[in-house]
Amino acid sequence: MELFTSLKNSLLLPKKEALFRLNRISMRNTIVYVFVLMFLLLLPDSLMGMMESQNRPEGIDPSIFIIQMVVFYPLMILFVAITLVSVLAGFALLLKQLLRRKLKYQQLWKMTAYAMTIPFTIYAILSTIGLDYGIVTILLIGGLYYLLYKMIVIYPKVG
Repeated sequence: MELFTSLKNSLLLPKKEALFRLNRISMRNTIVYVFVLMFLLLLPDSLMGMMESQNRPEGIDPSIFIIQMVVFYPLMILFVAITLVSVLAGFALLLKQLLRRKLKYQQLWKMTAYAMTIPFTIYAILSTIGLDYGIVTILLIGGLYYLLYKMIVIYPKVG
């Protein structure tokens, strides 16, 4: 149930009320939310990869390949998701410094995790229909940082 609340509030960002509701959610639930979001967004690509036999490495039995995808794919998604959110939150930390706001890295990490919902969903849809150009990626990352900017300026300035 917490996942649906997180999704609803992350779709309402950068509204102040949604931001403060999301900041009350525990870090464990935030990590679960990021994992589920990334898993669902990357699921169509992984299913297409399992269906196409030419993507399978030479000499690997199809059943072993599918088992490897079932075991290693979720672990890979978890690693990539946490790394991606951490790197993007690092850039948000620079933005916070430029704007001189009172925020901790943990808050920025959570804000970045929830702000990723809309841009990454748009990217997954565009990628599925074959429109995954570099300019689209740049525009969506720009949209992510616009959301983060709007969320960061809600917080008070330092001294």
